[in-house]
Amino acid sequence: MKKKILVCVQKDIKNTVNWALKDLSEVSLQYFDHVYQIEKLFESDINFCAMIIDSQIDGESTIPFLEKIRDKSKIKILLIISADTAKQEIVKLIQDKIVDNIILRPFNANQIVDAVAKLCGIHRATEKPWYMYTKPE
Repeated sequence: MKKKILVCVQKDIKNTVNWALKDLSEVSLQYFDHVYQIEKLFESDINFCAMIIDSQIDGESTIPFLEKIRDKSKIKILLIISADTAKQEIVKLIQDKIVDNIILRPFNANQIVDAVAKLCGIHRATEKPWYMYTKPE
């Protein structure tokens, strides 16, 4: 059975995340544009392996939402940090164990895949993934 992952990121990185995770056949991604959509989903279904979320959605911080979700669920959270996020907030999130992993912008595909595989307990092959090839060997 595929592991479900919620994705709520800014539009400028949505394709990057989708592209990076396309080879992880063990996961099924469900995209959301707004935090309130995820809140509604949590009212009915909390059967998700992980959540990938941006620290800023539509110019607003997602951190209060993450704190509220952490109280209700043990879902694993991968937070993508934007430049607007204060360092004190990042430290507090880590110390309070609100998030399970953090990726700073800009990031590459390998960072996303590694983080998601770790969060969901997916064993990755040791060979180079397709996106690591920049020229024929």
